[in-house]
Amino acid sequence: SQRQLECTFLVGRGKTDWEIARILGISEETVKRHVKDARDHYDVPKRVQLVIRAVFDGQIALSDLLGH
Repeated sequence: SQRQLECTFLVGRGKTDWEIARILGISEETVKRHVKDARDHYDVPKRVQLVIRAVFDGQIALSDLLGH
């Protein structure tokens, strides 16, 4: 979902679940659910693997994560 992608992008920028919740205006539990659902979608156990898969699939540009 779009929210899962937003959460994944912010994970890639090094944000914590708490920070992501504040940025997006949602609860920390909702962030955790979105990140878990995204990890389940890609069948990966770790957040870093989620970000790598999203970059590999073209969902997130590596340059966006680096802020360039």
